[in-house]
Amino acid sequence: MNTISYVVLAMLVRSPLTGYELKRFLNLFWEAHHSQIYPTLKELRKQELIEIVDIPDGKRKIYDITPAGKKIVKEWVFSPSHAPSQKDEFLAKVFTMSALDRDTAKFLIMERQQYFHEQLNEYSDVLKTLDELSALERRKNFGRELILERKIRLCKEELNWCTWAEEKIETYFAE
Repeated sequence: MNTISYVVLAMLVRSPLTGYELKRFLNLFWEAHHSQIYPTLKELRKQELIEIVDIPDGKRKIYDITPAGKKIVKEWVFSPSHAPSQKDEFLAKVFTMSALDRDTAKFLIMERQQYFHEQLNEYSDVLKTLDELSALERRKNFGRELILERKIRLCKEELNWCTWAEEKIETYFAE
């Protein structure tokens, strides 16, 4: 099984989800497109690791994990995780910083700050909604809460780095 299959199964351990909901939750930590998710769901159904439990509007299917799927997830959790991958176009642009003028360099950092301010607000808003859940629902969302808190901390650290980079740019171009 490929990693996306394990990740999809892991998303369903918490509660049954539609494909759309699955993608939304996955976006917290995994970049996957509909073209990956739906074939994966189909394959997992074929392997009887998930099942369709409802089609309330006749269009959107609600998927749930089977006992066999839960067993696979438990085994997967104990396997070593791969090193995190990183693709960040912004960092490639930062690498060219010495070839840029002061205003372009500052603009690049400002754009990054704006992006992470927006992300920080979005994650903070979602985290607040978890506070409003019942005790049982909060328990089901414990992993999601941990991930959101990590994302918030990473945003704050990125914003701190941007402030530091702005100061370095001022010093660099003042020389």
